Amino acid sequence: MTSSRAMASSIWQMLRTAAAVATLLLMVCSLRGLKSPSSRLVSFATTLPLPIHKYAYCVFLAPSNQTNGNTIETEDHYFIGTRMLIHSLLHDATTKTTSNIPFIVLVTPEITQEARRRLTKDGAHVVEVSPLKFDWIKPGNKRWEHVMDKLHVFELIQYEKVLLLDSDHVVVKPLDGIFQDPATDDTSNLGKVENIRDDEGVQPSTYVMAGNSGPREAPHPYPSERGRRLNAGFVVLKPSIKMYKHYLAVSSIEGRFPGTSPEQDLWNYVHSDKGNMPWKQINPDWTVNTPCYSDYEHGIASFHEKYWKCGRDLPLRDVLLRSRYKMEAFFQAHDQKS
Repeated sequence: MTSSRAMASSIWQMLRTAAAVATLLLMVCSLRGLKSPSSRLVSFATTLPLPIHKYAYCVFLAPSNQTNGNTIETEDHYFIGTRMLIHSLLHDATTKTTSNIPFIVLVTPEITQEARRRLTKDGAHVVEVSPLKFDWIKPGNKRWEHVMDKLHVFELIQYEKVLLLDSDHVVVKPLDGIFQDPATDDTSNLGKVENIRDDEGVQPSTYVMAGNSGPREAPHPYPSERGRRLNAGFVVLKPSIKMYKHYLAVSSIEGRFPGTSPEQDLWNYVHSDKGNMPWKQINPDWTVNTPCYSDYEHGIASFHEKYWKCGRDLPLRDVLLRSRYKMEAFFQAHDQKS
């Protein structure tokens, strides 16, 4: 009997100790300001869920040569551009999503925690991605040395479709309807044997790769002439692990595509109009490359243009800068309230 009581007492002491340790850990977590899993920054190395929705907007953010200073020469334009897109697609009453489509920012490990916290506070879901390196690929611009990391967007398989935008886009009209554009419908692989190479791995049976081509000059007529080459700055895609693995297999083969515009060259090879998975042209009113003010007058929804370099077309520059000023005013007011 004495032995049983001693054993029970010992177990009780162990339970009390465990409870005390658990309480202490909770206090430490509270003091450090740790958040619940649903609100923390996420990465592919975790099992933390992203928002549940059929669709998503996504931007890839890599390190910049700029220092995020306070002059036009030193500020990080791509970070600011990302914030402009978050504001336009989540907050601006004239352009925001009306169906709660989430906004995801894929970041490289070099992006600072301060920048990540800012983007999260703005309303984005920040996802760190690991580098994808292919030694033979030599980007034609130092700014593009990380762009192959964009391929991680195909791992976001909880979404049916994702609109992947470059951060030098400016949105002036809502984009939710892009996901209903016929060009973004799920498409069957053509299955032509002559278009299958054993060293490239398995081609997916279905895919979505829709985007835009042309024009290359401004001013230009409306509608502008279309080209054959997909621009990687604005694409609707279907996340797929099979497609992701196919891209990696193709990218590992030296010289299979040019590589000076890395992800764009890859996509134009895999999704050539001569292959089994040709890309599709979206309605050109969704976006335009090398825009001019007449594109704005004709109601095009977004412009692939660097707001800080658009000096040749002053009316268009005013439109682009207006988007930045609205973003800054909105978040400044929001920060003052919080």
